[in-house]
Amino acid sequence: MMQKSKAGKSFSRRSFMKIGLAGIAGAVIMERGYDYFSESKAKGKIVIVGGGAAGITMAAYLSDMLRHDDITIIEPNEIHAYQPGYTLIAGDIFTPEEVLKPTAELIPGQVKWIKGAVAELNPDNNYVLTSSNEKISYDFLVLVPGCQMDFNLVQGITRETLGEGNVHCIYDYNGAKVCRDALRKLPDLKGGKLVFTDTYTKLKCGGAPKKIALMTEDYLSERKLRDNFDIQYYANQNNLMTPKIYGDRLSEIFDERKVEVLYSHRLASVDTSARKAVFDVLPKPSSQPVPADASYEQVTVDYDFLHFVPPMSAPDFVKNSPLADDSKPGGWVKVDKETMVHAQYKNIISFGDVAGLPTSKTGAAIRLQAPIAAANLVQLMEQKEPSGKYNGYSACPIVTEYGKVLMCEFGYDEKLMPTIPWIDPDVERGMWWTLKVHGLKPMYYHGMLKGLM
Repeated sequence: MMQKSKAGKSFSRRSFMKIGLAGIAGAVIMERGYDYFSESKAKGKIVIVGGGAAGITMAAYLSDMLRHDDITIIEPNEIHAYQPGYTLIAGDIFTPEEVLKPTAELIPGQVKWIKGAVAELNPDNNYVLTSSNEKISYDFLVLVPGCQMDFNLVQGITRETLGEGNVHCIYDYNGAKVCRDALRKLPDLKGGKLVFTDTYTKLKCGGAPKKIALMTEDYLSERKLRDNFDIQYYANQNNLMTPKIYGDRLSEIFDERKVEVLYSHRLASVDTSARKAVFDVLPKPSSQPVPADASYEQVTVDYDFLHFVPPMSAPDFVKNSPLADDSKPGGWVKVDKETMVHAQYKNIISFGDVAGLPTSKTGAAIRLQAPIAAANLVQLMEQKEPSGKYNGYSACPIVTEYGKVLMCEFGYDEKLMPTIPWIDPDVERGMWWTLKVHGLKPMYYHGMLKGLM
């Protein structure tokens, strides 16, 4: 009988992992080998506006699908951030450095990169104009520049002054770091009033303000300081989330944790020196800006810590273009919700945060949108009707406490779309925390951005 030493067991485990990884790599190589024989021979100059999650993922898929690829990405940022990690930076789980990578390392090697920002779109003449006045023509355009945060619509605070008066926003990289430092100092306050808000526009990662509110509550509870703090959450809508099953569970959690929720409230301004926040009290929830001549009731709230979400919209160069949907606020790109092809310009595809798709703006949504959008673009290049259809899938892993996550997965018309359909979707679980903290970032960098998932 053969005996195994500890070293032998250790070697065996390592060997098993290597074999597993080799198997995965082999499957990828086989898939890529098969793709070579099924590559489209269609030709055309493709310009991708935006080199974030959507743009890089799209470039990776198109590079594989096209034999004669001519792809250019226009992106000004030399550093790429894994934005879903911002919440975990604020919660002291991730270090700030581990969510950053050089953009050059992520863009596929054969894709051309123009380090610049787009200033104007001219779809009638098939070109874009950069901020340096460079004219870039295209045959096909992929419009994925993300969204912009309109800090200017909340008086008294700017992106550059986050942290002043203990006002914070984790949607910004530096803001997440400053928020983390502020949370570390909460025990020194001994007590106080903590205020959290959402916003009225469509926004990326709508679960983020709820995550940071619940993580802060749990942080204080673990340190036996919770009873010293009054925590309030101000919501623009009359619910915490849709679909209803997730909103109801979140409402129960907020009640259980004694976090007061005030609905139909919208942050209007902040006095950072006096630490006062002013809210408009709406007669009913609205996604429209408050009219200049409106006379809504206002309430002034004293705070010791404030986390807010700025209104968001499409970038100005998109809002000011013929590609925006003028019938709805935000200037989002008007696309078919299934094919993601523009409603008027059939050589343009848009998805991700900038697209006017009736679903949540998340990285999980982009992961499902990109391969469908890429396949549809190739079909357009082949002068075929695009056949790929996106079902609206999006996911929001809402951290409810350190160690547990409520995994919210849904599609168009609030249809539940759980990855594991045989477990209750409205139960927060440790396994989703493990996925959120340890699994999603490697999947993002090594799978999604490479066009492998």
